[in-house]
Amino acid sequence: MKNLPYLKYPFLLITVVALSILSCGGKDNPPPAPPVDPPEEPQTGVVDELVYQFMGKNQVPGITLAVAKDGKLIYTKAYGFADSESGERMTTDTRSRISSISKTVTSIAIMTMLEEGLLTLDDKIFGPGAILEDDFGTVRPYRQYITDLTVKHCLSHHVGGWGNASNDPTMMKNELNNRDLISYIIDNVALDSKPGLSYTYSNVGFMILGRVIEKISGKSYEEYVRDKILIPIGITDMVIGGNTLADRKENESRYHNPTAYTRNFSRRDANGGWIATASDMAKLFVRIDGNSYVPDILSSATLQTMTTPPFSYNGYALGLTVSGSTWSHGGSFNGSNSQWIRTGSGFVAVILFNGDCSNYKKLLEDIIAAPITWPNHDLFTKFE
Repeated sequence: MKNLPYLKYPFLLITVVALSILSCGGKDNPPPAPPVDPPEEPQTGVVDELVYQFMGKNQVPGITLAVAKDGKLIYTKAYGFADSESGERMTTDTRSRISSISKTVTSIAIMTMLEEGLLTLDDKIFGPGAILEDDFGTVRPYRQYITDLTVKHCLSHHVGGWGNASNDPTMMKNELNNRDLISYIIDNVALDSKPGLSYTYSNVGFMILGRVIEKISGKSYEEYVRDKILIPIGITDMVIGGNTLADRKENESRYHNPTAYTRNFSRRDANGGWIATASDMAKLFVRIDGNSYVPDILSSATLQTMTTPPFSYNGYALGLTVSGSTWSHGGSFNGSNSQWIRTGSGFVAVILFNGDCSNYKKLLEDIIAAPITWPNHDLFTKFE
């Protein structure tokens, strides 16, 4: 028999036996605990359930959703179809009309000019020495109350008329661009009362603010907003949408209403003309949420002004609605709806629809309040 080393060297045998005992565990040396499974991903199925129930009830073809918390994009998802006829699916890169959420975007632009000392909220808009002077309209002197109109009146819907409750003037004269339409309105549609006395939701007021931005900046409204606000914070895909199906932009959803492409959408620019992804809208609004998680693009004093109703109506401030610590704005246009919300608990959420629906703000509120543990990652880095 061949000599084995541990027989020749007894101490090797003792070492091998001792190591064997230790490796098998003993009373004083229990075996190592089994590996712990990594924690499961937070369950967000309740969000899917809320969205799919809403889609079924309202027959909405597609939805895109973005939820941010404490400055992080924690959840984004696309549901349904960007184009139900072709079968094209919604994705998180799909852009949709944000409609009147554009008013918050326009307010941010005006607040930026305010901080730079380029205007004040009490600046008059029309008439001698005013921002737009006599650039619009042909009737002189201006009709009653026109020269009383200020930037603040337009931002807060205290224009004195030109409301959208019925016969919205921005729906007139489909063939006119926004500049010519404003002139037509000034000449032909009288204001009901002196500006500043009462709240009347007015698309005309924000359409006028777009021209204020153009006059002061020397750029088109779209160019100024993109160059001054969006691109510096990494938003490059927001643009003013087109009018017809043939004008549909790359990665833009289709709007499933026969009248969605019968109106002059692009001239709505400052009051309702942007298209965007839900995640890009969330990226913008976390930069004006008043929290310290990411730097705001407006000062705290400016945000205080922007979110404080300046007149008798307490539900609307300057380009957004205010209810306690919740700020929001919705939007609708034929074949599309939109909503954004900022809460005092750190949420900023955006939801976009390419179909007609109702109670869409409640859907977003229900999603934010869903009894789940949200992820803690930051998907904003994915889109940079």
